[in-house]
Amino acid sequence: MTDNSSRTPTEGLDNAWAALASEGYILTSDQTIGLPKNFRQAFLRTYFNDRVLHCDEGDWPADRQRARDLIRYQWRDGALHLREGETTTILTDRAGIPGKRDHRRVSVLDDPFGEQLVRTFLSLVPPDRRQNDGTFGVNLFRTFTNVVSKPHRDNEEFVILYVLDRAGYGAESYLYHADSDSAEAEPTAEPVLRHQLNPGEILIFDDERFVHDASPLQPSLEGTAHRDVLVCTVDYRSTFLGEVPSACGYLLADSELG
Repeated sequence: MTDNSSRTPTEGLDNAWAALASEGYILTSDQTIGLPKNFRQAFLRTYFNDRVLHCDEGDWPADRQRARDLIRYQWRDGALHLREGETTTILTDRAGIPGKRDHRRVSVLDDPFGEQLVRTFLSLVPPDRRQNDGTFGVNLFRTFTNVVSKPHRDNEEFVILYVLDRAGYGAESYLYHADSDSAEAEPTAEPVLRHQLNPGEILIFDDERFVHDASPLQPSLEGTAHRDVLVCTVDYRSTFLGEVPSACGYLLADSELG
């Protein structure tokens, strides 16, 4: 099944939030949500290179190159405040890869384009779903063969996929309705969404409502294949900050948040 009408409307964020609430996902593009025309090329030059990306032992696919950042954010009176999170360690099993994991860290808030990306993506979260105090994961992936390990859920609130570059075929993204609470539940029906994300396209979805998957990359006629993608997560508070809501707990001082 191909994508339907849940593309970000040009009328603004109100309709985008409504589509996310009703359909559970939005398929949109970088320029539609306000990122500048030169964003992708600038971000690729800064981050998608051998100085930043790294193959990590035990990761899967084994040839995947990656880096990661974690942002601490707060919404106060409609204003978004950001700072770097204390740790980027992935604390739970995810996508079939067990245990705690550390990956090479980047600091995207040091870069104006990186900060703009975080602010733009967090604005896509409907106001009634926003946490006063939360974390936002930014994962940079360059894949050459398989894209994901298996159909899965990330066990976070929202997942955002943003393809910056791709050579070759395949790498179709799939969303299936989740019919169990298991993060590793196998799909049992036709996909709600089947779409090959092209450079510049963005998919945001409610992780609780879907199992997601992607087909392997296939080489182009020239024999090359790679996919550069950002996989961002709007995390549950319990992932990094514990169970206590920020309204009842610690609030960062103004000097600690931008």
